[in-house]
Formats: sequence, structure tokens, C-alpha cells
Amino acid sequence: MTEKNCQIVLVGHTSHKLILSIDKEITHKLIFITESEPLPGTFEATKVLEELNNYYMERRIEVKNVKFDFHIQTKPIAELIHLIYQQKLQKYDNITINISGGLRYMDIWFYIASSITNTRVIHGDFIYEKNEEVGIYSNVELQTIPFQSLTDKQFEFLTLFFDEYNNYTQFFDPELSFNENPLLNQRIKYQSLEVLKAAMEKVRKTSISRGALNGFIQKLTLISALEIDANPLDKKEKSIEISYFGIGYFFHTLFQKKISVN
Repeated sequence: MTEKNCQIVLVGHTSHKLILSIDKEITHKLIFITESEPLPGTFEATKVLEELNNYYMERRIEVKNVKFDFHIQTKPIAELIHLIYQQKLQKYDNITINISGGLRYMDIWFYIASSITNTRVIHGDFIYEKNEEVGIYSNVELQTIPFQSLTDKQFEFLTLFFDEYNNYTQFFDPELSFNENPLLNQRIKYQSLEVLKAAMEKVRKTSISRGALNGFIQKLTLISALEIDANPLDKKEKSIEISYFGIGYFFHTLFQKKISVN
């Protein structure tokens, strides 16, 4: 059976540079990523996107356009991890993240997402004449940083921030983007530790000490998986919600433990 390759490409300000890099790879599907709200350079990226769409559609390569919320800190990490696992569920065996065209802060978020999911990430090693790319030697594969999956108990804890679902694959419904999926855009936020404690006890069907709850919170906070703020109602209690980092960790562990084994 022929393997299916998907390349996820961060669109920059020049189509020529990206085409040089993209065409160094065997690709059956291209997903071009641009920003959902105007940022410096958005106009240029929009023009490049149109050029790329026309070029690859003429070559009869499947093309998809996706917009990420780059104006929200760390959200693109969760968005990219979600997109990666959507493609895996659609039977794309090999997924490559191409950051040859991205701005530096965008590249950093994509690199982190690639590291969490152990996904191949590349950047073109271009040939220059003065300041212009005139060719490419190869795509350099960047070494990623290993991230551990959540423990079973940490994963169970993070499920408390999502509404009920019938099947794990609902998180990666291919017809819904990150922002369109109600499981992801209607996450639960707890306005006190006591409410969170009660939710955890309901799932476990046993009592949980305040110390055990704080232990979960402290360990997940250390890996930036939670966002904790003073409760606006009384300024004393803590409100707790899952962070975009936490959603990324959750997606990775969900796929590894619950979906890929089936």
C-alpha cells in the first residue's frame, strides 16, 4: 500500500522560496497555514497563498487552507497539534511541518508542537545570490526536543475540562476546525477549587483530599498545562482552566493512549 504524505506549510511573504522547499518533498496533500486576523505582513502572505493555491492545484495536488489565531499566545501550538492528528486519522502516514516561510515567533510555536508530537519539521537550506533565494540545496530536518506524555492520572484530570463525548475521535472531527469543534471552544472553567474537587470526585466515584488536588494542579502547572487566576467573584479563590499547552499535551496523550492503539 502506498504511503500518503501530508505537508503542513507556514505561509510567508514569497511563494518562490516556499515552492523550492515544498518541491523537495514527495507530497500528496498540502495544508497552507495563514493568520486568522491581520498582523504585520498579512497582506503579503495572502497574495502568496493565492499563488501557491493556483500553482499546486494546477499540478493536481490536494490543497487545503487553514487559518490559525497567531494573535493569541501559544494557541497555534494547540491548533497545529489538533491539525496533525486530524491528518493521522485521515490515514496520512507521514506528516511534515515546513517552517521555511514563517516569522520567527510562528516558527517557535510550530517547533514546540512538532516536538510534543514527534513530528518531522523542516526548513529549506537555500542557495542565495545577494539577498535572494535562487535555489535550494535540501530541506534541513530540525532535531526536536522529546516531551513525555501525560500520566494516566494527569490525563484523567485534564478530561475534566471538556464536556462529555461519545468517542475520542470527536476531538479530531475532520469536518471541524479547532475553533468550530464544540468540545474545544466550549471548555469548562472552574471558578473554585471546591467545584473542581467535586467534579473529580464524581468521575472517580471516591473522595479526593484537598492536598491530592493541589498536587495535580502543581505538577500540571509546572508544565504550563493549566491557567490559574484569582476568581473574579471574590479575588481569593482560584479559577482554573486548561491552557493551550495543556490542550496540546492532552491531544498527544489522547492519540497515543486511546486512538492509535485501536
